[in-house]
Amino acid sequence: MEKTGRAIIFVPNTNNEKFYSIKRTKIKNGNKNIYYTIPGGHLEDKESYEEATLREIKEELGIDIKIKEELISLFNEDLKRQETFFIADYISGEIGTGDGEEWSGNDEKYGKYEIVELEIKNLNRYNLLPIEVKNLLI
Repeated sequence: MEKTGRAIIFVPNTNNEKFYSIKRTKIKNGNKNIYYTIPGGHLEDKESYEEATLREIKEELGIDIKIKEELISLFNEDLKRQETFFIADYISGEIGTGDGEEWSGNDEKYGKYEIVELEIKNLNRYNLLPIEVKNLLI
């Protein structure tokens, strides 16, 4: 079973009203599918959820974070994976300097990735996945 760790990182100086998300755009059979995810990714080797989250955030966003607390852990039935979501603080680094494979330019495999800031008050406008996390943030 796959396992992932993900972090909700509030944008500094926004009173926790905005957080970083990954906008994903995939095109399959000519159809465009746009959705938003919480940054993070798969556990490697014997990593804990926390260790994987720290590594993945560095790879995807280019920043260092400090995990504050676990928000929710759930089993994603569609993807057949256990996902743990944390609330984390932005510590240092520059958003957009990540060097993970998502940024390889292989849009056919991964789709287009874009780091965006989402406002909590406007979350109903976005297809943020998973819905359980979106509902907790609203």
